[in-house]
Amino acid sequence: MTRHKDETPLSAVMGPDSHYEGDLAFDGRVRVDGHFTGRIYSEDTLEIGPGGLIEGEADVARAIVSGTVRGKMRVRELLVLQPTGHIEGNLDAGLVELHQGGVISGEVRIVGKELP
Repeated sequence: MTRHKDETPLSAVMGPDSHYEGDLAFDGRVRVDGHFTGRIYSEDTLEIGPGGLIEGEADVARAIVSGTVRGKMRVRELLVLQPTGHIEGNLDAGLVELHQGGVISGEVRIVGKELP
């Protein structure tokens, strides 16, 4: 088992053919496999599946990115960027686990500890 494996049950799943625009705040673990445009905030875990796309801003405690983020992303604890993951824009993160093939393009700040 890898250290980023999150055993918390999913609170919600945004399916691959779904589109959502607006603000999203959640507790628990949420997975996005569709297209989300707007702002996301959580004290928990955001997962972006291989076909998922987020355009806008995300501020979460933990993130597992296998899809694409375009915009500003703040991950206060741990960001896991999978081989198919792409982040295009500004990234602030406490810790980052970057797998071979994952791509970050833009301004990056990694502090090596949890962000306040």
